[in-house]
Amino acid sequence: MMFETILIADWSAAASPTGSRPNKDAIWVCADREGVQDLRYFPTRAAALDWIDEVLAEGRRTLLGFDFAMGWPPGFAAGLTGEPRALAVWDWLAARITDGPENANNRFDVAEAINRAFPGIGPLWGRPGGRDHPDLPERGTTRRDHGIPEHRRVESAVRSAQSALKLYTTGSVGSQALMGCAALPALRRRHALAVWPQETGFALPPEGNLLVEIYPSLWPPAPHQIKDAGQVIATAHALRTAAEDWFTAPADLPDAARIATEEGWILGVSPEGGAMRPAASDCFALPPGVAWTPVETALATLRDSLSLVTDVQEVPVEQAAGRILAAPVAALRANPPAANAAVDGWGFAHATLAPGPIPVAPGRAAAGHPHPHPVPPGHAIRILTGAALPAGVDTVALQEDATEADGTVVLRAIPKPGANTRRAGEDVGPGDPILSDGLRLRPPDLALAIAAGHATLPVRAPLRVGVPSTGDEIVAPGGDGIPDVNRPMLLAMLAGWGLAPVDLGHVGDDAQALADRLDGAGCDAILTSGGASAGAEDHLSRLLSERGGVHHWRIAVKPGRPLVLGHWDGTPVFGLPGNPVAAFTCAAIFARPALLRMAGAPWSEPVGRIVPAAFAKSKKPGRVEFLRARLRDGAAEVFHSEGSGRVSGLSWAEGFVELPHGAATIAPGDPVRYIAFTELGIG
Repeated sequence: MMFETILIADWSAAASPTGSRPNKDAIWVCADREGVQDLRYFPTRAAALDWIDEVLAEGRRTLLGFDFAMGWPPGFAAGLTGEPRALAVWDWLAARITDGPENANNRFDVAEAINRAFPGIGPLWGRPGGRDHPDLPERGTTRRDHGIPEHRRVESAVRSAQSALKLYTTGSVGSQALMGCAALPALRRRHALAVWPQETGFALPPEGNLLVEIYPSLWPPAPHQIKDAGQVIATAHALRTAAEDWFTAPADLPDAARIATEEGWILGVSPEGGAMRPAASDCFALPPGVAWTPVETALATLRDSLSLVTDVQEVPVEQAAGRILAAPVAALRANPPAANAAVDGWGFAHATLAPGPIPVAPGRAAAGHPHPHPVPPGHAIRILTGAALPAGVDTVALQEDATEADGTVVLRAIPKPGANTRRAGEDVGPGDPILSDGLRLRPPDLALAIAAGHATLPVRAPLRVGVPSTGDEIVAPGGDGIPDVNRPMLLAMLAGWGLAPVDLGHVGDDAQALADRLDGAGCDAILTSGGASAGAEDHLSRLLSERGGVHHWRIAVKPGRPLVLGHWDGTPVFGLPGNPVAAFTCAAIFARPALLRMAGAPWSEPVGRIVPAAFAKSKKPGRVEFLRARLRDGAAEVFHSEGSGRVSGLSWAEGFVELPHGAATIAPGDPVRYIAFTELGIG
């Protein structure tokens, strides 16, 4: 589908702003820019519309979807406006609905005015108890003789869809339709939005932005603590993979032209009922027909399939080290807050000095103890490093360049104007951007935030990643048998990435015990190793298939190859190879960027650097190879064995040499790409 941006909005705002902490009764918007998803939370409709305006103004061809009815049952538009067009109702509402910046609005007054345009009682109903709206019934059962059917044609194909005539109480969607459709005419004008199918008919225009009605419950929500957020993520992904027949399928309906103009349609709903399927219905599904998955395809699929899932927390700045910043941060005040001395010495106004000894003004200026009086012209004052410059001082001479005697000071040389001083705000000024959204905060970042006036910072809650180990053959470290190497190793890697590792312990070859352990995990993601193939005791794959779906990837990588991606009741599961070296490599290359993206950091792959090889190797085509390596005298040497069971090579190594997919013959001195473990967050 030829849309560069998919923009999906859940419009269920509360009656008043929900505050800075993400909330289920607020607006969630997901922008999918060519497969890269950007999820936002807004406590008010006004704030959400402002951001939607910004995204549309980026100039990409955009498919914009809102989750409210954009039309009404037959007869409604003509009865209200005299025209059988849904867009005529939009204009009618836009002229009458008021919607304040804090979500205050007059929708029940306008709904009552709508009912007065129809005979009998209704068709709209639902209002808060005790509100004085005599022409807006509180219950749907008290309506009569208004002449409007309860549902549109599309709602007969989606049985769970509610009627747009219901304005209040559980499951109501009519208020969203009134408020949303009132806002759409101005949005259409600003960004040349064509409305499907009210303006376009059941067809896909070849160019331009498109405004559509969506129903997020058509698809299982993506993993997120807040269902509405997961639904807009899933809907954006589904529409990214939609086919053209989604737009054209209802054209064969009887009375299709009238339905399109008067009632509208939900994009993705089949005329026969239910949801039309995306080209790739599972977010972890890979392109068909490929036996081996290239590394870049696997990484791109992970990047495009996962979005951040963590809440925002405001924490004291001294507790924010290692956390991921949840929003851009600007300076609250200048640094330095006032002009000050950079050295110990003597301060004066450069332009007022006369030849000869300089009279010394009484007192001194020190850091934290500003001099209270202006310094007279032609005078100098004793000043210490960090002291605010008193009035009448713009230059400081070093104390070692001055001699004090008999109430005067003699300078060996007069410094340039402004010498040895710091200007107010020369580092940052009030309002200057200082820290970027998604940054993992380091001690220097905290220093800057504090210097710029911040006592707290908005950060992402740590992503909780559970790590179980499975199999009857596994024993605890130090025991007799096959030691549990992977679980302690993976837990340590997760901690090093700033995530919150959750030790799910060891589970034997018991499917129910494994299911119980996963059910009680309480995690945002799960990282396993081994036991995910199709063997009799490989319970994980079967359980994932039963509870959410599983894909077995054969990645063209060495060491590694098998990687299992799935969901456990909506929680992403990464199944790594069981061999410790392969598990380590796949965790560093594939799991790390995916998990950090879920945690709120931008997608990041290692850059590496080109260094000479200190080894010789002949490589066959077909797989990317990661050799355990380290730098010595500026050249990359590799471990003597490539066996993926040689755990000693992990301890020996300090990084990887990455060899590309094609065939290669490497001699000492040839350039190779070296990726230090530190670049992969492994200290």
